[in-house]
Order: sequence, then structure tokens, then C-alpha cells
Amino acid sequence: MSNALDIPSSIGFSILTLSPTTVYLLLDGTDIYLYMGLALILYFVFLVIISRYINTNITQSSVLQYKAEASAKEARSSEERYRLILQYSPAGIVHYNRELIITYCNDRFAHVMKAPKERLIGLDIKTLKDQRMVPSLREALEGKEGVYEGQYHSTLSNTQLWIIMSYVPLRDAEDNIEGGIAIIEDITERKKTEEETTKLLNNLRQAEKIAQLGNWHFEIHSNTLEWSDEIYTIFELDKDTFYPTYETFLNVIHPDDRFRVAHAYEHSLETKQKYEITHRLLMKDGKIKYVNEQCETKFDPNGIPICSLGTVQDITQQMQYQMRLENSENTLRYLLKMSPIAVRIAKNSGQEVMFANEAYAHLIHADISDVIGKNPKNYYANQENYNEIVSRINNNEIIYNQLIELYIENKTLWVLASYMPIEFEGESCVLGWFYDITEEKNLQKEVEQQRDEFKALFNSSKDGIAILDHESNFLDFNDAYLEMTGFSRAELLTMSCISLSAPEDRERAMQAMKNVFEFGFVKGFEKTCVVKDGKKLYINMTATLLPDKQRILITTKDISAMKEHARQLEHLAHYDPLTGLPNRILESDRLQQGMFQTQRRGERLAVFYLDLDGFKQVNDSYGHDVGDQLLISLSARMKQALREGDTLSRLGGDEFVAIVVDLNDTYAALPIIERLLDSASRPIQIGDLIIQVSASIGVTFYPQETDVDGDQLVRQADQAMYVAKQSGKNRYHIFDVQ
Repeated sequence: MSNALDIPSSIGFSILTLSPTTVYLLLDGTDIYLYMGLALILYFVFLVIISRYINTNITQSSVLQYKAEASAKEARSSEERYRLILQYSPAGIVHYNRELIITYCNDRFAHVMKAPKERLIGLDIKTLKDQRMVPSLREALEGKEGVYEGQYHSTLSNTQLWIIMSYVPLRDAEDNIEGGIAIIEDITERKKTEEETTKLLNNLRQAEKIAQLGNWHFEIHSNTLEWSDEIYTIFELDKDTFYPTYETFLNVIHPDDRFRVAHAYEHSLETKQKYEITHRLLMKDGKIKYVNEQCETKFDPNGIPICSLGTVQDITQQMQYQMRLENSENTLRYLLKMSPIAVRIAKNSGQEVMFANEAYAHLIHADISDVIGKNPKNYYANQENYNEIVSRINNNEIIYNQLIELYIENKTLWVLASYMPIEFEGESCVLGWFYDITEEKNLQKEVEQQRDEFKALFNSSKDGIAILDHESNFLDFNDAYLEMTGFSRAELLTMSCISLSAPEDRERAMQAMKNVFEFGFVKGFEKTCVVKDGKKLYINMTATLLPDKQRILITTKDISAMKEHARQLEHLAHYDPLTGLPNRILESDRLQQGMFQTQRRGERLAVFYLDLDGFKQVNDSYGHDVGDQLLISLSARMKQALREGDTLSRLGGDEFVAIVVDLNDTYAALPIIERLLDSASRPIQIGDLIIQVSASIGVTFYPQETDVDGDQLVRQADQAMYVAKQSGKNRYHIFDVQ
């Protein structure tokens, strides 16, 4: 800079020195001096121009030097800021060169990898055992930017991680790619939380389905009502077409219950108390359901209601059972009231009469109103005798025709009394019925009359009743027992109760008869009977040893319909009601069994996840009925494409899972996959329609290098299915564990 400033000074000095000489030469007048003076003037002009040019350059140089110094200072400041950002970033940052060798990493990256920085810097990424991130890192070297999310096993610390990695190319001053930069965030805990949350939600949905319990959430200000899937099922409404609001909810309630439900909710808002109510629903087909609803509302600090949370549970079966029970008790009460036999029912271990009929009141010479609430022991001549009877009843013993002495209005009455334990109006009670045999001269007549009445009661029973000898041969039976077995009286008298037992239950039946003689009774014994024409009945039997210790009284109920209903419920719990295929619960159980057998036999198992291509368009175009028929036909066809021992299950909608067992290797699954693709893609005729769809299949195999459970296998196959669908549909894709 100083040398540049000396040049203008020298030019100025030269002009000052040569000026007198120039003037002298011009004034001399000779030609040569004149030319020399003009030359000097031109030289002076040249010096002035040169001086201006040099001055301009000097000024520009000064400005550029100042800017360069400022830029250098800013660069040093930016570099320091960048260094601090890298060092203290909450995310792990790593630089690597084109050979995939780490050239820099911050402390957070070392913390995520659980390894010291000194060991990481200079590390060749290609030498690591887990290479799942390498393809993404190479993309940065090709000038691409992107994000990788997945699992990573750090061999340096033997740690299993789940990471999100963003990667970009690293360029030099000439914009050439000299490496890459990766920003890595450890999301392992978040993934664990997501998986646990998903599992809890699935368990909750399954629990709601089993308990027939749904939940709802109502935002009061926005009038937004959200239902769980189980509520749509309970209300028999289509989730895709029905929009729930408070008003539409009230429309589903039985008209006679709407005001009561609305009032209960409004009252809970006023009192800020939760409520519980049982009400009816009126289905579209006119069917009535019973539900139990509970609700609690949250309020802000000013007492303004914010939202309401509630549950709805289908209790139709319980209500129907309760109504049947009430009808049965009312029928029993009516029959006992109208019975000519003296009957009374006492609670509190037989100490307090809660029911008595007119015949009983007449027997003890009192009004019914005077009998209710009294202790019947007071009518017994020997009250200890009654205490003994109650003790036997408490041991579930049934007492028949015991001679009892009563003392009423200073008179002795002799009765034949029978007792048995029963449940009446929700309480454990003692049922007693009595025959008056007081007048000795009419004793025989009375006995015969009472025997006829007992026989009438015996035959009027809807339950099958029979009396057996000590070898279980039939001695007597009522009409209900004949009707139940289908045999004639003559046929049944030649048979034994044991001979009616199905072969698989015969030994149990013989043991039950032995227990009757040993303990006096057997209650609630269930077995299968083979009756007339080979028909099978499932019965519930109670057997009691009669007082002579030689005969047995059996009471049987035909529970075949109940057992069949239970079997149907069991089937509904494990099979898809539309296609008859195993549902998600049974599929999970079969997959666990298949994995166990595969490990034991040293073979392979495959899981196929199938999703129909174009099924939604079928539903949208032709309706759900056609869609259901298509699912039924395709399910049957795809099931035939599998082998015996394989399982095809429907998870819901148009999603299926096939479990293929006993594979020697993975190639053995390919023909089965092709058959499934073919069976799904062939046209199907439904009425006048010809419908054709296809399937995308995701495939995974078991066992794998790492330990996996059944849910992981299904998720792997599901992920592979999405790859197949994105690749063009009507094809399969095999999940790559690596």
C-alpha cells in the first residue's frame, strides 16, 4: 500500500522539476526546442493520466482490502458459531468423506452411539456390521437429500436403537461433493411408547368387543360426538355413513326412553355429578336392545361444562335373562298359590315365612297375612325336630314325606312334610309342602289322595323326573321324561339310566350313581344321552337318594339348545361371521401353534398378508351387499388355493392373513402364492354382475435370524404387502429382514 502511494508522489515531483525546462524550450523559438517543449507537455499529460489511473486503483484496492478483512472476520465468527451449533446441538451430527470415513462428529452423536468420539472419528462406516444406514449415506454422495427412519444396531456398544437420520451432501468451494453430513436423532423411547400405546389400544378395542362395551366423547361447545367402533356395533349403524351427534344419538333411543335419558344428562350438567342409566334402543328392524350408559362431565374453573365422557354396554342378554327369571318366579308363585297342597317358603334359614298359599293357611287355621313374617318353627310340637330339618336343608338335602307333628290351637295335626332348598326372589329359601293326615279313620284315603296329588305334580313338571332302583334301572318316570327320551313306557322300563348315557360319558355316569348312594345326592351333573332313534341330548341331572336308601330320584333338564347356543357363541368368538374364516383371535392362536411346531420340526413357516385391489370401488359402485358376496366367494376360492393344514383368516374389511406351515424352504411357498394371486384375480359372477379384483400379497418367513413374535411377523407381512401394492398391485413382495 505504501509503495502504491509513492508512485503519484514521484509523478508530481517529476512535473514540478521539468516545468521550468519546458517553459524555456517553448520560449526559445527554435524549431527543435519547440518540438522538445511540446513533447514534454505530452509527457506531462501522460503523467497526469497515469496518476489518475493509479489513484483510482489505490482507492479500489483500499476498499477491497477493507472488505476482505471484514469478510475474514465474519468468516471466523460464522465458523465459531457453526462449531458451537455442532457441538451443542441436541441432535447427533456427523461428517464423512467420499470413502465413508467419519471426519467429524459432535458429542451428541457419540452419546447416541454410546461410544467415545476418539473411536468414532476416522471410523470406516463400511466396516460396521449393521449396514442399514449405508445406502442413505451413499445417496448424499450422489447429491441427494433425504431421511432414513428405522432400527439400527450399534456394534460399538452392542445397543439396539431406533433412529431418524437426515442426510445432505457436503460441498467444497467449487461446489464439488467432498462428503456428506448426517443428523441423527435417537427415537428409541418414543417408538417403545408408540408400540406400547398401540398395544394398549388394541387390547382396549378387544376388551370392548368382548365386553360389548363402547365409549364416547362429546365436545359440548362444538357439538362434536365421537364413538368407538363398538358403539357402532351395538347401535347396528354403519360407521362410514352415520355421523354421530347428540341429536342423532337421541333418535336411536327408544321413543319412550328419550326424555328420561335427556333429563338424566341435563340433570348431571346441573348437579355436576356423573350418572348411570339403563334404557332401550330401537333398531331399524324394530328390534329392541337394552344398554347401560354411564357418563361424567368435565367443567372449567368457572363451572362451564367442557366435555362429557361416557360408556355404553349392551346388556340385552342380561335383561332378557332377568325378565325370564322374573316370569319364572311369577309363574312359580302363581302355581304354588293355586296349588291344593299346603306350601310355604321361608327365608333366613327357614326362620321367616315369605310366601304361603291358601292351603297352608287353612292347614294351620290362620289367615295368610298372619303367617307372613312369622317363624314356622312355632307350629311344631317338637321344635328341635324342625331345627334338624333346617340343618339338613342347609346341606342341600331334599326331604320327602317326613311325618311331622304340629300343635295348633291346642290340637295336634299330623302331616307328611317335604322340604327342599330353592332360590326365590333372589334369596336362599326353604320350600316346604305338607299333607294333612290327621284323622286316623281317613288315613288310608288321605294317603292315597295325597299320593295322587303328588303324582299329578310329578307328571305336571316340565322337567323329566324318574325313579331308579339301586342298579339304575327305571322304576317310574313322568310324562316329560318320556317325551324327552322318545321311548314308550314299556321300552323304558326294560332299560337303565346308565344305558342311555353316551359311550364317552358312561363311566362318569356310573360314578355319579355311586356318589348318590355314598353322599345322598348329586347336583348339576351334565352328560350326553343317546335316546330314541339315536338322537343325542345334552342334559343336566340332579339325583337324590330317597329315604328308603334303595331308590334314586333324578330330575333332568334338556340343555341341548343352551349348549348349542354356547357353541355358536364360541364359534362367533373365533370365526368371522361373514366368511366363516378364522378371525384375528383364532389366527393369532394358530400362528403361535405354527411357530412352535416349526421350531420343533426344524422347518419353515410363511405368513401372507393379503389386501384386495379395487375392493373399495366394488363397494362404492354396487353396494356393501355385493361386496359381502364377493368376499364370501373369494374367501372360499382362496381357501381352496391353500393346502390342508394351512390357515386363511380374515382380519376385517378386505384384509386376510394366510399361515402356511411345513415348508422345506422359502421357495416352496412360491406356488402357493401364485395360486392365491390367481384365485383372487379370476372374475366372479354375482347375480348379473361379473366382478374382477386382484390381490397384493406381503410375505415373510419364520424363523428369522433375530427372535420375533407372531405380531411382528404379521406386521412384517403387512409392510411387504404395501410395497407390493405400491409396485403395481396383483403381485407379491417378500419382506427383507436385513
